[in-house]
Amino acid sequence: MNDQNDISAALAGIRSRLDTLASINEDNTRISGGPQVRYHAILEEAYAALGLIETQIDELRTELEYQHKRLDELRDTALANERHDDGNDS
Repeated sequence: MNDQNDISAALAGIRSRLDTLASINEDNTRISGGPQVRYHAILEEAYAALGLIETQIDELRTELEYQHKRLDELRDTALANERHDDGNDS
């Protein structure tokens, strides 16, 4: 799962499974072959898709934190150099 389409598909799949789970109620639990028969499998599928998305989010968070730190360090170095250069001009 590496691109936006995969993530969108996983989110849609989770939403679909959540809709199916939400549709299960006391009235339809007695329907032979209804969604209640598969609800454990539906839960497992939803959790698996969620795990994939969470992995992607963790990777994005790590990249964002790296870029934040890198840019802060660049800014700090530039400011330090600027102060150092200003001190030599006086």
